[in-house]
Amino acid sequence: MKPVIPIFPLKLVVFPLSRYPLHIFEKRYKKMVNMCLDEDRGFGITAPFGGEFSKVGTYVVITKVLKKYLTGEMDIIVEGKERFLMTNFEMHPDGYYIANVEEYNDFSSSVDCDLLNEVKTKFEKIIDRVNYKLEESFWDNYNKSYMKSYKMAEKSGLSIQQQQTLLIIQDESERINFLIEYFEKLDENFNENSALKNIVLGDGYLN
Repeated sequence: MKPVIPIFPLKLVVFPLSRYPLHIFEKRYKKMVNMCLDEDRGFGITAPFGGEFSKVGTYVVITKVLKKYLTGEMDIIVEGKERFLMTNFEMHPDGYYIANVEEYNDFSSSVDCDLLNEVKTKFEKIIDRVNYKLEESFWDNYNKSYMKSYKMAEKSGLSIQQQQTLLIIQDESERINFLIEYFEKLDENFNENSALKNIVLGDGYLN
């Protein structure tokens, strides 16, 4: 990640190691994506809250161009690589934002095995209660991931505010505890239809 990157503000949180499909249709972002493809570089995704961009976002790279349209629109897949802290931003002549960014890493990535087993059990319980079948590829990627909290968060029906909170936390154990509390509250106030709806709506991530 370079110290200055293009910024794509979206009502979306992409977690590190997550994959997400995007449809690019605005003229300025078509220019931005084409530039990234030509120069083999990525861009930052940051969610707007209260009329302002979140200072913590995720740097993504384009892993695949699924389709190009005659209009110049594109269907692409991006993958989250690392988080960043945006220090300031300005408008690029082509109409999109560019920002000065710094690395935003975890203070600690170690997690107690019992804690990890606890959150996995609670996660699976919620998934089972709504009869939601996760593909084998999800569990394969979960087992490989060093940020298991983010992998579970992809399929947990979190609100965008909760997703952003999870993105900001710089400790894997703290993120796991956040999810445990969330799953416990969801279980206590369980409503099958709303829970299923939340999970389906949050299932934009690719396994």
